[in-house]
Amino acid sequence: GPPPPTIRRPRPTASVGARLRCARAFRGRLGRPMARAQRWPAVASVVLLGCRVAASAHEEEPPPTISKVNVGVSVMLLGSIGFMMALFELTHCYRKTMAMYSWKAISATISIFSAVLIFQGVNGLVEAYILEGASERTELIVVMVHMFIWFLCLQILLAVITGVLPLKGFNPRFDDLEVMEARLKTFAILLGHITGFAAIHAFAVLQVQMATTPVQAFMIAPLPWVVIFITGRATDAVRERVALIGDKEKQEHEAMWDDETEETEDDVVGLAVSFCFIQATRFALGGTLPNDEGEEPGPVEAGHTRLEAGHLVAVGAVLALFEALRVLFIKKSIPRLTRQTKNVIGMTFAWSLFFGTDWYLAAAMFGEQQGMTKQVTQALCVTIIALIMIFCLEIVQDFKHVDDSMDEAIRAIINAIGILIGVAWEKAFDVAVAEISMTVHVLPAHWTKMLLSIGLAGMVVPAWYRHILPIILRIEAEGEEKEGGARSLEEPLLQTDAKSEEQQLREACEHYRARIAELESDASRADELQQKNSKLNESIAGISQQLTALQQLAEKLAV
Repeated sequence: GPPPPTIRRPRPTASVGARLRCARAFRGRLGRPMARAQRWPAVASVVLLGCRVAASAHEEEPPPTISKVNVGVSVMLLGSIGFMMALFELTHCYRKTMAMYSWKAISATISIFSAVLIFQGVNGLVEAYILEGASERTELIVVMVHMFIWFLCLQILLAVITGVLPLKGFNPRFDDLEVMEARLKTFAILLGHITGFAAIHAFAVLQVQMATTPVQAFMIAPLPWVVIFITGRATDAVRERVALIGDKEKQEHEAMWDDETEETEDDVVGLAVSFCFIQATRFALGGTLPNDEGEEPGPVEAGHTRLEAGHLVAVGAVLALFEALRVLFIKKSIPRLTRQTKNVIGMTFAWSLFFGTDWYLAAAMFGEQQGMTKQVTQALCVTIIALIMIFCLEIVQDFKHVDDSMDEAIRAIINAIGILIGVAWEKAFDVAVAEISMTVHVLPAHWTKMLLSIGLAGMVVPAWYRHILPIILRIEAEGEEKEGGARSLEEPLLQTDAKSEEQQLREACEHYRARIAELESDASRADELQQKNSKLNESIAGISQQLTALQQLAEKLAV
């Protein structure tokens, strides 16, 4: 059935006196101190209320704005500390060869940094005062002349340093060949890189002007090899003729001049030919020929895929593999041509790794963005990859089955990787100098760049010459001494297979017998000489007596 109806009972109404008594009791309780059990809930309520107010106030405040410049400086500060400590660890590595290659990478970075700064400064003046508004033909002639001027400066300055070409007021230090060698190495590396980048600029301009297809670009790539090889043969003939002037013999300082100049010319060939070849490879893979500095427009660079970057790196790796197979199976070598081939392949691998990293970073991270952030990131990535590769190649170099030819090929690749690190950081330095020269308006941009180049090179090169290059020369000398000692220990073991111990003893006895006979003959001759000396003394005594008698007779006649 339906629920029973709810019966509402009326609440009893309190009287006025009861209400007054309750109010008095409540006011009295407020006046007394609260008990401990009642105090903590009140404190907690106040704390929670304060937290809620603070949270609401924090939500109302806008988040702090952090500029990208501050973030960049913060990352650079932390990264520079880590990078410097990593270099310190590598240069003091327990593996002496790894330490030497680390020092060489630092040396190559400083050398290329200084060389490119000087070249870019001079080239900026040439472009501002000679090539401004000139035709393509005039530009090509000027850049070729510029290259040959640096090539000639290389020959003359190294001749002055070694004393082959005397200069008034300059001491070539014939009494200390170690100082002469250090000077020669410093300026040979520096001028070699300047000449190499001048050759890169000259033939890259030729490639940009003449090549409209990848095939034409590949046809132009070997041209710097031909030109520099012919020029090198001519300068080699001149050096040989100059060295034979006067005494008809090549002295030690003249031999140092000839050898170091030849090695520097081979480095110039490696730089120029490899850059032109990798330019043609980028043209074939990407469809656009970069400019004479290897740069592409932002949209073109951002349009490259990761697969194209991998193909570019694979080209250099395949060439390095072919060179390793050639060294293993083809033992015939042509004195300078073989060394130039190793330099070309090593630098081609280095350029492919550098531009492959550039394409990958543009496709994966930066897109069309250009500037210091990208260049520093690329330099760091290239440095890490290069150091890992140097460590792996150094382990391969220590294998027992590696012969001298393979060892020389590995060294050429490692040196090229060291130059790669220098090129990567040089690009970042070049962007920094360009941005500073464009920002400072005290002087024209080309003069600002030239003064910055001279100032930075003036600070860096003396420190490199005094503190870094001597370490490299000392480590190389210690390595040569160890190799010479190992060879001297191996020679008697190889000779025991051809000659028995008995035969060696017989030869030694015969040698000693011949020596004894010589000593006996010398002794008999000594006896004869002694007898002759005694007879001569007797004759001298007789002559002196006769002279005395003649003197007495002369005195008597005078009286």
